[in-house]
Amino acid sequence: MTSWWTDERINATVDRAYIIKEIGHKRFQDALHHPLAFGDGLTDDTYLDWILQKGRRCFIILNFIGVPERIFQLIDKSLDDDDLPLSEEALYDLNLFGCKSETLDKKFYRQQYSVLVQELVPGGHQDFGAEEVVPVEPRNSRKGSIAATSTTSDRVSVHQKLYARKKIATSGENGVGRVHFVMHLKALQSLKHPHLVSVWSTYTQNDFSYMLLYPITDLTLRQFLNEQPKFFKNLEKQQRRETLLRWTHCLVTALAYLHDNGFTHQSIRPSNVTIDSNNTIYLANFAAMNALDSGEDKGQTYRTEIYEHAAPENWRRKPSIFDTAPDKTIHLGGGRTSRRVTASSRPPSAVLSATMFLNQRAHSATTTTSSSNSSSNTRPKKTIINTFSPPERFSPGASPADVFSLCTIILHLTSLLLGHGQKAFASHRSRHNRQAGRGGAPADASFHVNLPEVGTWMELLIGDANEREKKDKKGKGTGASFWRSVGGVVHSAEAGLRKDPTQRHTARELERKVGKYVGRALSSNSSTTGMGCGCRSEEGEVEEAQLKAEEAKEVERQQYEQQEYEQKEYEEPAFEWEPKYRLSITATTPTVASSTKSAPYSAIDQERRMGLIVPMMENWPLRA
Repeated sequence: MTSWWTDERINATVDRAYIIKEIGHKRFQDALHHPLAFGDGLTDDTYLDWILQKGRRCFIILNFIGVPERIFQLIDKSLDDDDLPLSEEALYDLNLFGCKSETLDKKFYRQQYSVLVQELVPGGHQDFGAEEVVPVEPRNSRKGSIAATSTTSDRVSVHQKLYARKKIATSGENGVGRVHFVMHLKALQSLKHPHLVSVWSTYTQNDFSYMLLYPITDLTLRQFLNEQPKFFKNLEKQQRRETLLRWTHCLVTALAYLHDNGFTHQSIRPSNVTIDSNNTIYLANFAAMNALDSGEDKGQTYRTEIYEHAAPENWRRKPSIFDTAPDKTIHLGGGRTSRRVTASSRPPSAVLSATMFLNQRAHSATTTTSSSNSSSNTRPKKTIINTFSPPERFSPGASPADVFSLCTIILHLTSLLLGHGQKAFASHRSRHNRQAGRGGAPADASFHVNLPEVGTWMELLIGDANEREKKDKKGKGTGASFWRSVGGVVHSAEAGLRKDPTQRHTARELERKVGKYVGRALSSNSSTTGMGCGCRSEEGEVEEAQLKAEEAKEVERQQYEQQEYEQKEYEEPAFEWEPKYRLSITATTPTVASSTKSAPYSAIDQERRMGLIVPMMENWPLRA
């Protein structure tokens, strides 16, 4: 049972027996059956009837603060549940407890909000006062993975159902206005998709606004790729393969749904894809959901995972001006203005021979001017350095970038399906970037930098799928069409990984291609029915139905034309004619045939057109 008092709980708790038991003394129990003092004979209702009809909440409040017998004074002042909440000033003026008891007034004021609960409803928004009780129960402090990028998320329960609660500041320098928050959330609450983390309800209290998100999961795709959980391993081998292939279509439909409704994700990576214990996959943390985060959260945009899965157009080198150390000046006397670089501070590959070092000193000495001793040489200087810039948070061309990032996820899933580990995939991508950067940084394994290597990896996956298809064909297995579809999904991802954004498929085009292959793979298995994962958007379902209708019409037209042709060939009416004689020429020797009264029109007319028959023109009546 919940810790707050809802209407159902109040009605189920406060009945005749409860009131008589809690009122205490026999004198008060008898008074419950007396007629109302202010009724003046116009009503037969008793105090007990009044409580059951209009004062259940008032009675619970008084019982909580230890004075249930004060219900009679409250009713005599014509107060009921509709008058709640009462302000502190009103309680003081009413003097319900006698002698202006400020202690009981404060207790009543605070306790009344425990029974005045505004229920959170799906797709709704509630404003709660500072003293009001929000009908959510905090769970453990463990954060759900759908909010992995936010430091202001926790778990709450509403009616025994778990949600992730996201906290957003609506005041202060980095806060957003409440009106802006409510208008923004209305658009978000309209997004409903079976593979998209959605907003269930929202509310505001004090200086913060809150979003309740569902579904809540503990596992991200990044964790899944490193180690598969027990609930996935418990599946049979073929079911695991089908699940991985089905997930590719699930994610594409979710992205196509976002784009069709005017939203973009802008941060697709394995950490923003979540999986629940039912092996259902979700796309989480899209840009519109994070648009109201504080400035501190927005500043933390650079991560290796973001960089590796971003599109080429989102990570371009841009010139920036930095303050750098002054140039090292070599004086003519052999002195210098910067500290000596010792051998221990240099990398091994940078140790110079004595001859090279002397040549450098000589070259530096000749390039210094007579003013080398001036202080201007020791000042920091401005230098233009080309660095990678993170992607814009709200780029107007983010749709092609989303498709690129999602296709990287498809390659992760299909690689796992074909038995290739993530370390092998990353090593293949970075095989031409094996020289680590300064500080021992790992080699660059990003997709957008290593597109040729990504292409050879896709060729490897398609080759593996073809080999498995051939093997199943030789063994007369049922998985040949499955592996052919796996290769088709990998080939479809190629159209989304092109460097030029204008040459990439849209999310809807990608959904059609991937859905076609996934549907073929799963329909070949008798245990699976339906198209893909069965989560096509409404537009996709309409297009699929139209496609099937057109195909059915085309088949029907071809069947009709075939029937017409056969009927014309075998049931064509014969025409009779009466020539005096006709010539019948065989392949070798012409002979004169006796006069024939009638002949089938189709055979004779064919020979006549070929010049083999020359009929007499006399007596040529044609009759059907």
